[in-house]
Amino acid sequence: MFGRLRLADFLPADDVTRIESWEYLDRSWCGEANGFTEWLCLESDPHTLRSAAVDLVALSAPAGVAMLAALRLPLRPGMTAREVTAVLGPPKATRTYVSDRTTYEFRTGSPDAYEVSCTVRHDDGLTYVTVHPVPLPR
Repeated sequence: MFGRLRLADFLPADDVTRIESWEYLDRSWCGEANGFTEWLCLESDPHTLRSAAVDLVALSAPAGVAMLAALRLPLRPGMTAREVTAVLGPPKATRTYVSDRTTYEFRTGSPDAYEVSCTVRHDDGLTYVTVHPVPLPR
C-alpha cells in the first residue's frame, strides 16, 4: 500500500511540484513536493514510493490528517512528545537540531519495518513526520 501512495492524491495538482535528482539519505530520488512535504521514489524505481515527509504546519489540517491516515500512522498534528511516544513506543534516537523542537526517531512495524521520524515543537506539538521502509534499497 505505502509504495502506491502519491502526494497528488491529497493535494490539488497545481499545488504539487515534480522533483528529480533530489539527494537524500545518500540516494538519488524523484517524486512530488509541496514545500517541505515531499513524497519520493528512488530514481532507480520511479514508480514505488519509498519516503514520505509531511509538513503538518504548512498543509491544511484535513490534508495532513488524511496523509497520516493513509500512511497508517496513528498520529495527529499537535501531539505532545509524550503522546507520540505513547503511540509509537520509545524512540531509538532523539535529536535536537533547533532549540525549540526535538526530533524523535522510531522503528515500527513487523515484518515490514519503517523508520518514522517525528519533530515535536515544544510549544506547538507534532509538526513534521517522515517515514520510509528499512532497509532502503539502493
